[in-house]
Amino acid sequence: MKIGIIGLGKMGQNHLNELARNSHFKINALFDLYQSPNLSQFNNIFFNDLDEFIKQDNDIIIIATPTNSHLDIAKKVLNSAKVLLIEKPLALNLAQIEELKKIAQNKKIAVGFCERFNPAVLALKQNLKNEKIISINIQRFSPYPQRINDVGILHDLAVHDLDLISFLSQKNITKAKIIKRFTQDANRESESIISCELGEIIASLHQSWNCSLRLRKIHLITEKHFFEADLANFKLFKDDKEIQIEKNSPLFNEHQALLNLINNEDHFLASIDDAYRVQKILEEEN
Repeated sequence: MKIGIIGLGKMGQNHLNELARNSHFKINALFDLYQSPNLSQFNNIFFNDLDEFIKQDNDIIIIATPTNSHLDIAKKVLNSAKVLLIEKPLALNLAQIEELKKIAQNKKIAVGFCERFNPAVLALKQNLKNEKIISINIQRFSPYPQRINDVGILHDLAVHDLDLISFLSQKNITKAKIIKRFTQDANRESESIISCELGEIIASLHQSWNCSLRLRKIHLITEKHFFEADLANFKLFKDDKEIQIEKNSPLFNEHQALLNLINNEDHFLASIDDAYRVQKILEEEN
């Protein structure tokens, strides 16, 4: 399957590195305004003119540019591929998401909530099939990221967790309250706690860019069991006993889901509607 990537910052290069190891895909075209030295091996398929990139007959296009450019780029490339994957956050606000949904019509568009494809999350979802969830707690901590300059922690990290609690429970969030703090930058929040209800399920989500350690964990309580998912190390524990799981990378699993989408098969990819529900919570509570 021929795939093109627009935007070769950190996330775009993560996609590129993973796809280069996947025999199901051919790296067909790359676009960025500037070509970094480590991409010199792709000189023959690298473009800094988006119109030339569009002419390259891609089956799948990944948009991994800054959030404020997603809508304009999506408009331009919408009809030049069978499937479009737009990295999260999908857009800056609900108005942009509504505009994208309007022009998308029957096009196959997925949103890059790649944590759905974390091996620990996929295994946890499988283990929850016959379980009644009581509560979910997610912690996502790290030092302050210098690479991000267009959104705060809510749009960068909390969107993953808001999506995950619905993904795992198969329920929509019915109530939410957000507390945030601006400790590093006056314009971008770096600490947030979100309390949610999903019908009878309660959830607590904590994101921090003020931590000296990197930690990404889910603690989930059901009527019968306690689960701990270590998203950083791809591990799942049930009642403190480790469950052996398949440990493909989240992006590998996400790329395989793109193949399923293009072939009209079952997949766990997030939709525009999923992104809309997450963005609605962020806007209503801020």
